[in-house]
Amino acid sequence: MLVLSGPRSRDVLSGLTDSDLTNAGFRWLTCQQIDVAGVPVRALRVSYVGELGWELHCPMARLLELYDAVWAAGGAHGIANFGVYAVNSLRMEKAYKGWGAEMTNEITLVEADMERFFAEGKGDFTGRDATLEVRREKGVTTRLVYVEVEAGDSDVHGGEPAVVDGRAVGVTTSGAYGHYTGKSLGFVYVEPEYANPGSQFDIDLLGEPHRATVLAEPVWDPDNERLRA
Repeated sequence: MLVLSGPRSRDVLSGLTDSDLTNAGFRWLTCQQIDVAGVPVRALRVSYVGELGWELHCPMARLLELYDAVWAAGGAHGIANFGVYAVNSLRMEKAYKGWGAEMTNEITLVEADMERFFAEGKGDFTGRDATLEVRREKGVTTRLVYVEVEAGDSDVHGGEPAVVDGRAVGVTTSGAYGHYTGKSLGFVYVEPEYANPGSQFDIDLLGEPHRATVLAEPVWDPDNERLRA
């Protein structure tokens, strides 16, 4: 799979396909089977970095061919490769959770602040009963929050304690410095009483406490205007 993201991604992709890539023809959060430079592609209009973009899923044997075509078409638009550290920084600014960090098989949708993706009456799935039990009966002992940290020369990595008055009230899962917004950001599972926007606690970074404040929305494009562009 190739990821093509950024404000010029439509310009690059439109030079390689006859498919309609406009908002009317290819809406955000939809999927279509299209041809890109002659390669059959399952294209998803999603982006993990908070910008207009597509995931391009193609047969493995034709991946290099697809990459070469996209790279050549993108030359006039300033195309560049980007790595996982850049992705992590960008997804943190967009407050996108990560599988294996914020979302694991030990956490339900309720605790992970993902209930908007759960509809009780729409079929079965693995973990449904556990999710309903937490929602209806047990309640939660921890909730995921998104925070800005008053960091120095280190940022949240994951596994650092969240502390109030010398008592651990939670643990971080991941974080990064947001290079565009200039903010140190992180995700933390905390006791529910510290989960409201504006709540504060300290995070231990390299042995030093740093104040963290719970945020109500992403620090970058909270209304998804760039994704919908």
